[in-house]
Amino acid sequence: MYPRKLYDSLKEHLSTRQITVLTGMRQTGKTTLVKRLLADIPSENKAYFDLERLDNRELFSEKNYDAVMYAFKQRGIDPDKKAYIAIDEIQLAHNIPSVLKYLYDTYNIKFIVTGSSSFYLKNLFSESLAGRKKVFELFPLDFGEFLVFKGAHFIKADFINKKFHQAEYERLKGFYEEFVEYGGFPEVVLSARVAEKRDMAIDIVSSF
Repeated sequence: MYPRKLYDSLKEHLSTRQITVLTGMRQTGKTTLVKRLLADIPSENKAYFDLERLDNRELFSEKNYDAVMYAFKQRGIDPDKKAYIAIDEIQLAHNIPSVLKYLYDTYNIKFIVTGSSSFYLKNLFSESLAGRKKVFELFPLDFGEFLVFKGAHFIKADFINKKFHQAEYERLKGFYEEFVEYGGFPEVVLSARVAEKRDMAIDIVSSF
């Protein structure tokens, strides 16, 4: 996995009791980041749920919230130990703030959740999970992250001493022109073909 600048802050937040909420536009890499977080947790008492799957969506639509915990147990979660539960695309289950609130207050579970709509998350979660969550927003790659994804070695500019290296500018300006033209969505950046980049970028823009 290519490193993202937000990763360290997310990993640090794993040690807190609060729900870790990762939001941002589609195709910015939220799912990849959450799966990496979950993989880096040394505990085996963890599970991942993708709400794009109807069976998982129905699980979090249960009116009996203890039935959700029972489903966790069926998937190997030990309720007597601290558990880590990652839930992807939570905006697809409209009752999920209530489910999370109950499970958070009742069991020793660290939730890591993602959602594509920052407006939905910030407004719906603001009241129902007040004090129980922290929202992180993942943006498309900035130029530094873009260079890492492209495998281009670079040293951060020394703005304090105002040093400018013409040779470095010439070496990196082609990357910057590509960054300006196609943007910082990871999948687009990693595509090698220009036609494919254009198609993917158009598709992402159209989805909004």
